[in-house]
Amino acid sequence: MSIPQQSALEQTVQAFGYANIMAFAREQALGLLQQRIAYYQSRVDYFSAKYGYDYATFCQQFHTLQSPTLLERENDSMEWETALDALGEYERDIHALV
Repeated sequence: MSIPQQSALEQTVQAFGYANIMAFAREQALGLLQQRIAYYQSRVDYFSAKYGYDYATFCQQFHTLQSPTLLERENDSMEWETALDALGEYERDIHALV
């Protein structure tokens, strides 16, 4: 980035009320993390509602469930676990930024 570009960027973020580029970047990163958390929380909520269990209970009951099909349960299990893992990662990222 050239010096004139960097100067223009500094002026722009300051015009939006930020002290500097780092403060702006921090706020933008927090906003993106909050969006991701909301998305993955909605996925966790979906599966909890679908099965009527939290993930740990679902895993315990996995082989006793009659529906949906085994393939669908396996796919849901992987997606549910991924959503929980992502939630944990993004929540740790937020705590590191605040």
